[in-house]
Amino acid sequence: MLYRALSESGVREAGKPPPVYRLKEFKYNSHYWILKFLSKAEKPLRILDVGAAGGYLGQILKQQGHHLVGIESDPGLAAEARAHYEYLHLVDVERFDFPQRAEFDYILFADVLEHLRDPAELLRRVLPCLNSSGEIIISLPNVANLFIRLNLMFGRFEYGERGILDKTHLRFFTLATMRQMIHDASCRIVELKPTSVPLQLVIPWTDNRVFGPFHEVHFFAVRLWKTLLAYQFVARVVRERNEVS
Repeated sequence: MLYRALSESGVREAGKPPPVYRLKEFKYNSHYWILKFLSKAEKPLRILDVGAAGGYLGQILKQQGHHLVGIESDPGLAAEARAHYEYLHLVDVERFDFPQRAEFDYILFADVLEHLRDPAELLRRVLPCLNSSGEIIISLPNVANLFIRLNLMFGRFEYGERGILDKTHLRFFTLATMRQMIHDASCRIVELKPTSVPLQLVIPWTDNRVFGPFHEVHFFAVRLWKTLLAYQFVARVVRERNEVS
């Protein structure tokens, strides 16, 4: 089924471990929007990348001239990512004290908060790390996606290695509960983008320019019915007292 393909988000050889999350290079995915948000800056940024994984975002941001600090709990991934960061903390983020104060222009939570026990509490704890105009960028999967709803109709709620029902996810979000979690952390959303279902990963041969118009139409539909069709939501978030620029 397409749902099972979405939960795997890629093909792996029998007997091999599942692939780690990696950079998605096609348009309108979460990495596309994160990099798009950051591209608006007119100067090198100080960025804290929470959940750096293998450094796939860090590598690009370092090449763009930004100054990076990373946090990663997996020793193997941390060793892979370390070269792209000025400093990388090997630590469980839920037990980290965040010693920095008013240091960062941006804090990234790219596919991270859904893996945590209390994401709102963690957001509250990182706020002092932001400078006066600092922002947080968050990406979260949409459990109200059409494919999840259809499978629930048939009594299916099966975890996979990746995707919306990644077996390591502890929390599940709709757009409404994402907004509530951010509000509970004394923050608010100033910009929100939905992402398309990553068909280029599910059906690799569609990652071709000839299918470009199809993906544009797909994303147009996602924008119209984001609560139903969005695969993920990507948000720029500020503290409540900040004014929208």
